[in-house]
Amino acid sequence: MRHHFTIVKHVRCSRANVIANYLDLEHMPAHSGLMACRVMSETGQAACFEITSKVGPLKIRNVHYYEFRPPNQIFHAVESPLGPMYVLSTVEEFGSGTPDVRSEVTVETTLDLPRLLFPARALVERLLRRLNRTVHVEDCAILERRQRLFGDDVSDYLRDEQPLLFKDRFRESVERGGGLPRALEVR
Repeated sequence: MRHHFTIVKHVRCSRANVIANYLDLEHMPAHSGLMACRVMSETGQAACFEITSKVGPLKIRNVHYYEFRPPNQIFHAVESPLGPMYVLSTVEEFGSGTPDVRSEVTVETTLDLPRLLFPARALVERLLRRLNRTVHVEDCAILERRQRLFGDDVSDYLRDEQPLLFKDRFRESVERGGGLPRALEVR
């Protein structure tokens, strides 16, 4: 039985920085409760990776499916212990090119709960919202610091030695929509 809910998050940084953060699996261990991330396969369109999540006293290893849908969406599917979960994150940028740049991330989550768990859907949603809030606070610390140090520049993510999911698609996306260093203007 399907249960759907939406979370809207605000981050004081550019869309390019938010998307790069989603695609940078190396930062996953920086999150409390997430560990042992390993990419199993990646194509230009999709990636599959394993990650261990700590939920209370339990450690749960799941296989995740990821898609980057340029310029501003990440689709994520996982077969969770509660049943299949589908997450679509859409990033919108406001104040582009200004010191007040910020992004709004709309996270639409759909859980396909077994009939037995459906009566507990409000509790499950509350737990997932709490987990999302924890990850969001940790990501904001990383993202807002990056924005202060580098501005909209995400070229460090595009270096050959930097692992990043869908690097070529991300590069194309930021080249079209900003996020790479601007040439000096002649006045």
